[in-house]
Amino acid sequence: MTIELGSFENKKHSKDLLFKRVLKAPRQKVFEVFTESEHLVHWWAPKPFTMPRCEVDLRPGGKWNYLFRSPEGAEHDCQAIYREVEPPSKVVIESSVPDKQGNPFFTIRQTILLVDKGAETELILEMKVLKVNPGGEPFLEGAKQGFSMTLANLEEYLGQI
Repeated sequence: MTIELGSFENKKHSKDLLFKRVLKAPRQKVFEVFTESEHLVHWWAPKPFTMPRCEVDLRPGGKWNYLFRSPEGAEHDCQAIYREVEPPSKVVIESSVPDKQGNPFFTIRQTILLVDKGAETELILEMKVLKVNPGGEPFLEGAKQGFSMTLANLEEYLGQI
């Protein structure tokens, strides 16, 4: 399948995604796990990737910079900007992976909503493709699988802490 290139901020992209999960943890704990580097390093990267670097400046306009590393040593430097932070219910992030010249292969918006269900939390995660440049196709092609794996990591991690 061909990935559409260009700007998609005001229109649908074929790789826009929506995930819903009920997590077995209270909302405050889920919010902390989504926003604190000491937690993110344990689950945000889809297996078998690891996250050896994670720097969080949790505020609107703040940056979240992290590094994904494959078992073979391939690295993806990821950059994100927090657009909205409403503890403990909402986080909106715009993320990209830059090429060697610093130009983003793509930009996506991730809207994370956490709905209080007492001892559990309903997670609604929307991924909206905002822009795709040449070279962004492989990243977006694997986005559904990557996010699914990452959310499975989240569920596993919440069960361990």
